[in-house]
Amino acid sequence: MDSSTRARLSRRDVLAGTGAAIVSTLPALGQSGYPNRLIEMVVCYGAGGTSDIYYRGLATILTRYLGQGFVVLNKPGAGSTIGTTYIKHANADGYTIGNITEVMMREQLLGNGTFNPELDFTYLGTGASVPFCWAVRADSPIKTLQQLVEEGRKTPGKLTYGAAGSPKLPSWAMKMFEARTGARFQGVPFRSSSEIITAALGGFIDLICDAVGALVGTVAGGGIHVLAVSAENRLPEWPDVPTAAELGIDATTMLPYGVGGPAGMAAPVVAVLEQALRKAYADPEHLELLRKTHMAPWERIGQDFDAYMRAQYAALPNQLREFGALGG
Repeated sequence: MDSSTRARLSRRDVLAGTGAAIVSTLPALGQSGYPNRLIEMVVCYGAGGTSDIYYRGLATILTRYLGQGFVVLNKPGAGSTIGTTYIKHANADGYTIGNITEVMMREQLLGNGTFNPELDFTYLGTGASVPFCWAVRADSPIKTLQQLVEEGRKTPGKLTYGAAGSPKLPSWAMKMFEARTGARFQGVPFRSSSEIITAALGGFIDLICDAVGALVGTVAGGGIHVLAVSAENRLPEWPDVPTAAELGIDATTMLPYGVGGPAGMAAPVVAVLEQALRKAYADPEHLELLRKTHMAPWERIGQDFDAYMRAQYAALPNQLREFGALGG
């Protein structure tokens, strides 16, 4: 089997191909009662941020359904690739899982990761996604998302926005917005969302495209006006703010917060974790966690999540080229 064929192997193919080995381990797994010791939950970002809060909360809920506790390990840096690499190299015994998002796929394609998203991970599930929003200072002459699109088409690059992502790809949500509307804006680099908000309030940039959670406090204070959100549905934080889709603009963009492990995990272990995730995502405490972190519910388990991640990875090279972040 050549490398290109291996790269196309789906999760179902891998599990089917190892069926004999899995069957032979079933009695041992049953006797050991997986899980029978603490599980590592790897968070690919620093302590105290939204990712850390969410995955710590999820680990607490999962403890209830797995009957075993978690040790949360923060492995920040390099656009989440340090933590992702740690997951890749962990033993595939189910005792190391962690935060898996599309960010690591983008970074790998941009040359920042020593892993292969098609071969190196087991994609277990997701129950949350980060929605984004487009916002302007409260006294801005731009009052609607349609006005923003019109201005971005009429005077490409005139309006500025703050960008705090990778130097090669400063704002995924904004690049997707440009690609889908034909409008063009000028990104201004910043180190954090708080710096972007400060610049917008001071009139140094014209608009913000950022995660909803980064703006909730400022919006409540009246300094920022939200034009629309990128989620599939309106958000409880801002029930009067429309989605882009409602306005007839194809700019629905979210970042699912998934859970995964290293490649080669045994099917019985995967099944236990998927069942626990399904229960955890339906738990009222998880809904409260989503409210606390300003995320939206978005559930895909097992094969559905695996298929989603593979489809995203397959589409990324062309998208990155379109955004000018990846050479031909």
